[in-house]
Amino acid sequence: MSTLNLYPYYEKLVREKKKYATIRLGDQRSKYRIGQRVNLTLGWENNNEKRLIDRVEITSVHFKRIKNIVKSDLKGESPDCLNKCAIQYVLSAIYRKIVSEEDYVTIIKWKYLKNGI
Repeated sequence: MSTLNLYPYYEKLVREKKKYATIRLGDQRSKYRIGQRVNLTLGWENNNEKRLIDRVEITSVHFKRIKNIVKSDLKGESPDCLNKCAIQYVLSAIYRKIVSEEDYVTIIKWKYLKNGI
């Protein structure tokens, strides 16, 4: 089963099922597809110790420039990514490169499975 990994500081939002969206830099459409079930894990990027926290089903995958993101795209995102300007800073920190409103991102949304883990 494929994995969608989030940083550990999102754990509370995931456990409370308040986070059900993520924004990834670049085109991730071939990796994540609507209807696909994935393991939701928590872990740092260079750490092989990823912890399974839940199982989810992808409900939408959108590819667009940051400047074209609308408010509804951000529903289910974490508080640190609730506007286009913040998204650029957060993604710059995560990917360790300057991200601008011209960059393309993939917005992935999911629903939590009733039987989870």
